[in-house]
Parts: sequence; C-alpha cells; structure tokens
Amino acid sequence: MATFFDVESYAFGSLLIILFVAASVLGVFLFRTRFKLDRFKQFHDVSGNIFGVAGTLYAVLLGLVVVDAMETFSTARVTVEKESNALANMYILASRLPAEKAQAFQSLCVAYAREVVEREWPIMDDGHSDPDARNLTYSLFKQIADVEPASENLKAVYPLLLEQGMQLREQRRMRTAIATHSLPAIEWVVLCIGALVTVTFTYFFRLDSFKVQLTLTGLVALLIALNLYLVVLFSNPFSGDLHVEPEPFQTDLSIFERFGAVEKLIP
Repeated sequence: MATFFDVESYAFGSLLIILFVAASVLGVFLFRTRFKLDRFKQFHDVSGNIFGVAGTLYAVLLGLVVVDAMETFSTARVTVEKESNALANMYILASRLPAEKAQAFQSLCVAYAREVVEREWPIMDDGHSDPDARNLTYSLFKQIADVEPASENLKAVYPLLLEQGMQLREQRRMRTAIATHSLPAIEWVVLCIGALVTVTFTYFFRLDSFKVQLTLTGLVALLIALNLYLVVLFSNPFSGDLHVEPEPFQTDLSIFERFGAVEKLIP
C-alpha cells in the first residue's frame, strides 16, 4: 500500500494533478504580464497550425504510452492467475504420486503459495522479487525430476505435472519481470517535456475573454495530467494504491486446505 507522499497513492497523485493545473493557469497570468500579446493576434493562423501538429503528435505519443501501461497491468493480472492455476493443478496432480512423494510435493506447493503471499508480494512494491520463492520452484522441479513413471498411472500424470511446472516457471518469470521493470526514465522525460510544451503553446493565443483562455488552458493541463497519472498507476502493476492483489494465491491456499481435508476423509 502506498504512503501519502508516494506518487502512486490516490491522495498525493490528486494533489500533484491540482498543482499542475494551478501552475499552468498561473503561467497564463505571468505570460500576459511579461509580454504584450496584441501582436500575437496576427500570428494566430500559423500558431494554430503548429499547435495542431504539435498537439496531435503529443496526443498520439501519450495515448500509446497509456494503452501500453494498461496492457501491462492487464498482462500482470492474467499472469498471476495463470501462475496460481498452474500451482493448484500441480498440487492436485501430485495426489496421484506415491504417498511419500505426494506429501513432499504438496508441502512445497503450500510453502510456495505462502512465500509469495506473505513475503514476495510486499517486496514487489519496491520492484524486487523473493529469491526464496524462486528457490522453491527449483525444489518443485527437483521433485518432478525424481519421479520415476513406472506405472501406467504415473506415465499419464508425469507429463501433465511437468507441463504445469513449466507453466509455473514461465508465468513466474513474467510476473517478476513486470514487477522489477518500470517505464524507462527517458520516456518520462519526453512525456514531461511534451506536457510543458503543449501547455505553453496555449499561452500564445490571445482571446478576447481572459476567463475563457484560463479555462481552456486549465482543461488542457487537466487532460494531460490525468493521462500522465494513468501511466503512473498502470505501469507499475504491483505497487501503489492501484495494484494487482495476491488473491489467486490466497485462493490456492484455501484449495489446498480443503483438498487436504478431503484426502484425509477418503480411506
């Protein structure tokens, strides 16, 4: 969970949006005080055309980044679902192994789910992954490698167990990659400079109504700030107030508990 002074918190993010809009509107006052804008009227046609091109380029760039950030968030959510599903499938398939092997394998599945929920999820907020959780996946694969599919039952179960193990590893790598890699700094530099340039362009138009110009500048700044904040929220799916929850792994733990209870009732 983000703290108040974290840009990914709703409260602090809202404050930054308000400050950006206020600063943009204040810029109109300062610009009119410093420059005599009557002479800019004769350049409105040219300025309008340039502003249209610059604004369109920035809008396309910002729109693509927002869409990419939303897709990253959606991918993170689906990845967590697939990883947890693979873990649950491995736990259930392991019940067909010899009793001693099944118990050891299922214990590792439970340990992995708990490690992810209790230790790895909090540190993903800071862009890190848990090496202990990663080591548990190695242990799971070692258990699979030690299985000797001699009986027909094991011959049917073994490839399914191996497939789910590979799915677990693949989805885990994708999840940790998303958690540890955020939007490159150069993209933020370009987006922020583009926002300043776009807002500054609105200062070069002299409208007869000063209030209308203030309103239009404020609306442009608000629209840009809201889209930039969407990038902030969605580009880091495992941190901030808007984040992917570990609920699928918590569901796995509930499934393991119920499945274990049922197994004890079956003679």
